[in-house]
Amino acid sequence: MKYFFGMLAIVALVAGATVGAYRAWDRATHTRESDSGVLTGDVGPTSTLPPDAPAPAEGQVLVTGTITSAHFEGAIPGQLNTPITVTTAERGAGGATITPVLVNGTSTSIEWLPSGAPLPLESDAGNLALDPVTVDVTDAITMLLDGVHGFAPGTYKIGTSVAVGSTPRDSVTFIATDQSTISFRGTASTTVDSLSTWGSGNLTLHGALTVAHPDRTTTSTSVISLPNGAYRIDVTPVEGGFSVTALLIGPTQ
Repeated sequence: MKYFFGMLAIVALVAGATVGAYRAWDRATHTRESDSGVLTGDVGPTSTLPPDAPAPAEGQVLVTGTITSAHFEGAIPGQLNTPITVTTAERGAGGATITPVLVNGTSTSIEWLPSGAPLPLESDAGNLALDPVTVDVTDAITMLLDGVHGFAPGTYKIGTSVAVGSTPRDSVTFIATDQSTISFRGTASTTVDSLSTWGSGNLTLHGALTVAHPDRTTTSTSVISLPNGAYRIDVTPVEGGFSVTALLIGPTQ
């Protein structure tokens, strides 16, 4: 996690010059294109930014509009607030290991082996401290959680069958510390209502979008990809899809 928080700081510095552009184009819809000028979707007529709207910096594009689907890797949301419900892609496959935690004052581990039932995790004040995750947007915003993540210290409850040490339990309440981790496997995932995150890696957006460029031109297109770069993205559900505002740093296609 420390490596990625360091990367986040660097991305923040690079993107800082374009915060004005990011906000100014929050309301825009219906267009899009690529930083290299290579268009990857149905392209509309070229236009220009309004005179009072800041342009992205060199090497960046600002994407706004409505997406119908998206995939982006290396997202760093930082924290995932509880309650959450985690499922796996295949019934009976995958699961999660939580360790070390305190159950009734004893240090132990907790094992979730899904037999068709999801993992409901709740806490009055806690959240998961996420390492980078992959996000897919289709009919929902889905975080793929496979990997190791941390906890904010606090008391948590799992309301499904688990093994505490070697003892089966119908549910369990446990105390997590800043040393506790949860390791997901088997394409474990959860959905969120909306998402605002930085990230670094591959990103692809599909929809009706506007791309604003450093030369102040804008173009409409149906798909844009960032094969390997940094990004800042906000995704919010709207009628017919998801509203998106994304600052992409690096060559796009």
